[in-house]
Amino acid sequence: MMLQLIDRSKIYLYLVLLLILLSIHNVNSTNLITNFFKIKKIILKSSIEENINQEISASLDQFHNFNIFSIKPNEFKAILNNFNIISEYKIKKEYPSVIKIELKETNILAYYFYDNEKTYLGENGKAIKNIQFVKDDLPLIVGQVDIKKFLDLKKKLINNGFKLNDFSKFYFFKSNRWDLMLKNKIIVKLPIDNLEISLNLLKNIIENSNLNDVKIIDLRIKKRVILS
Repeated sequence: MMLQLIDRSKIYLYLVLLLILLSIHNVNSTNLITNFFKIKKIILKSSIEENINQEISASLDQFHNFNIFSIKPNEFKAILNNFNIISEYKIKKEYPSVIKIELKETNILAYYFYDNEKTYLGENGKAIKNIQFVKDDLPLIVGQVDIKKFLDLKKKLINNGFKLNDFSKFYFFKSNRWDLMLKNKIIVKLPIDNLEISLNLLKNIIENSNLNDVKIIDLRIKKRVILS
């Protein structure tokens, strides 16, 4: 999150113009200055789907008529962090009365079911529900989902030349072990430890072996590969 720095030259210019107007029209200066710097518009720039953008906008409406000088970044942060689909945001004050907010949507990695409800996992490590437009080839996570462990597995897969959509399912076991299902339905049984070594070996097997009749690649035993 970033709140852009105040352009002091613009502030001084607005204040000078105000003072000139006040001296000409003999208006109550306190009220005019207060109204002049009230937030009148909050503009969202976002690629997030429209229904969620509307929810975000509605949540930010409470800041209308706040003084643009006194409002703090944490006040926006408290609202925006409620929307798990947001990965990053930038907040810019445009004096005298406009707030511009740029939102970046997190990348959706996979999905799973929590209490029988379809839930998506964002690259930001957050669970996301009630979204409409997602990729068709997302893998399914099965088992008691541990987001931190899945993100660690994802990192190791990418380090060894895989993409998440090379797989259709990820099975997580309470023993802290993963089974992976490739798109061709082959099950890969990974060990608990030394995942980097096993994934590197898996990559070599896929690229250099005939797997037409293989249903399972078992890498659980150190220095052994069992194809069945």
